[in-house]
Amino acid sequence: MDESLLKLAKASSSEKKHQLADHVTGLLAARPHAADSDQAALLNSMLEGVYDSLSLNARESMSQALADVPALSAKLAASMAKDDLPVAKSILERSKSLTDADLADIAQNMDQGHLLALARREHISNNISKILVKRGNKEVRHTVAANLGADISEDDFEMLVKEMPKQLGERIRHLRKSNEELIEDLFKDDGEIPAGSELQRRPARISAKAWLQGIRMKKTTLNKAVYQMAVEHNLLDAVALLSFFSGLDMKYVHNLMVRYDSTGIATVCRATGIGAKEYQAICKERCKHLKFPESTGSKWLTNYHMLDETDARRLLALMKVKLRVGNQEQAA
Repeated sequence: MDESLLKLAKASSSEKKHQLADHVTGLLAARPHAADSDQAALLNSMLEGVYDSLSLNARESMSQALADVPALSAKLAASMAKDDLPVAKSILERSKSLTDADLADIAQNMDQGHLLALARREHISNNISKILVKRGNKEVRHTVAANLGADISEDDFEMLVKEMPKQLGERIRHLRKSNEELIEDLFKDDGEIPAGSELQRRPARISAKAWLQGIRMKKTTLNKAVYQMAVEHNLLDAVALLSFFSGLDMKYVHNLMVRYDSTGIATVCRATGIGAKEYQAICKERCKHLKFPESTGSKWLTNYHMLDETDARRLLALMKVKLRVGNQEQAA
């Protein structure tokens, strides 16, 4: 396969290059892992070699296909991110292949459309946020302020809120404050947070491992698995699956599940695509475990309906970044 692709890569005609790009993009998009393998490096190299010869439509299709692909190389991601906005938009908003240096370069030098796409990323570092606030127009600045995954200094945030309609600014301030408190709680010792007893493993008709395999094979869904686990009074297995699909360490998901409030576990559930019916089953079982009245679960469910999925994903991304940085600082 490699020999035939290399031969096609050397072809001079535009048609052949577009044919190659379409085929190799599909191969790269099917790769689940990062771009450090020999095959991924070869595929990226081929696309890098023909990229400048492709039409705008072809480059846009490539960008949309590869924006969420871990195997995309930093070099190719940067080329697409600095391209015309129809090409750059998907990569700027979603690709994790862009380096911090590339993000800073784009924030410093590209136009407002590119800056707006950057402002919509799941996580924006404090350094990039500062550049966007400084260079961005009103739409860019307000998008940064409303992005719960953006790390913004208190002074910059307050300045941005003053530019907004009062009701919107107060809502964003409240959400950001609640989220900051939640992230701070993740670093506290277990005894410092109001919470119930540890979850215990209970007999299950289907193990968490078997559910995971079924989900991977597309024979079932995370929603079905979590609902069944809640019905079987087995929240610990639900924690294991939510941990896997959220990318958040199991001990943190466990702590969020047994807390007396619902903000944290609601965020994890919404970010992983858990539906209202399934979340209601979790709430019901949490109330039993925490010895709360069922009416508390109904309040949690009402709040869940109001939780935006995009906000939840951004907060989850910010949680993981903060935890990674915090753990690195503790290890240093």
